[in-house]
Amino acid sequence: MPTVIQNRQTSRDNELPSKICELLPPRLILEIEAHIRRIGRIEEIRLRRDRCASLTVGSKNIMLESLVRGDEIDRILAGVSGNSLYAHSETLKNGYITLDGGIRVGIVGRAVLEGESVIGIYDITSISFRLPHRALSVGAPICRLLTAAKNCEGVLIYSPPGVGKTTLLRGVARRMSSGECAVRVCVIDTRGELGFSLEGESFCLDVMTGYPRALGIDIAARTMNAQLMICDEIGESAEADAIISAQNCGVPFVASAHADTLEALLRRTAIKRLHRARVFGWYVGISRSGNNDFNYKITSYEEADEYYQYR
Repeated sequence: MPTVIQNRQTSRDNELPSKICELLPPRLILEIEAHIRRIGRIEEIRLRRDRCASLTVGSKNIMLESLVRGDEIDRILAGVSGNSLYAHSETLKNGYITLDGGIRVGIVGRAVLEGESVIGIYDITSISFRLPHRALSVGAPICRLLTAAKNCEGVLIYSPPGVGKTTLLRGVARRMSSGECAVRVCVIDTRGELGFSLEGESFCLDVMTGYPRALGIDIAARTMNAQLMICDEIGESAEADAIISAQNCGVPFVASAHADTLEALLRRTAIKRLHRARVFGWYVGISRSGNNDFNYKITSYEEADEYYQYR
């Protein structure tokens, strides 16, 4: 049976980042800060043109009273992009811009298509600020699995969006790259948010920011001689190729993927390939029982494979 562990996250980030305060209208900042004082940490701020703003806390959405006007959306977008959307065109085509401090800004509107590919976006209708959080005390169960691992087996963390996979990966990176038994950790930070709060003189840690995952994984294995790789939101075929190749070089992986259940996770084509290659010795589903509490549902490869073989 899968093992379930509870872990309390003691780190709290109960203040709006200064960059957010520079961008948002004062009346909206006051309303958001009032909610933070009442409920603690928030995870997302969503702004919609000519609609009320909202906050996300776990799986709960909190509607605010402040309506965001179209001209305010335009000013916020100008601030986010530094008055140059063109300078961010590559990530904007994928729906986001990353600000300093690991803040990912989701941006949607009217897409310009070339075939099936988005080549531009205009008439911006919604902006979502995803706020990163420091991971000072989480991830110990994951690190214990890695320490006990044999044959370069890694850990795949899964959950629906917004539960805290990225925060948990940061915690694992901090723990595994520090202390008397530190290993050389490479963080492949494709979107520029995973490396948040990983500064520090005592970390045996390399952060590769902006690299496509498959390319970053290959460089980390062959050039940086990593002993552990960490990356977020895997699931594409090219990424699976790179991960399998890295494991063949003797480098274990800690990664995350979106899935509600282990069954749903193992139905994904790229994850099936990774499972058959036995890249991951454990699959860890996470949930939150409170604003700062992680629950870990740990399933070994053998237990997962028993399910896989009969489906």
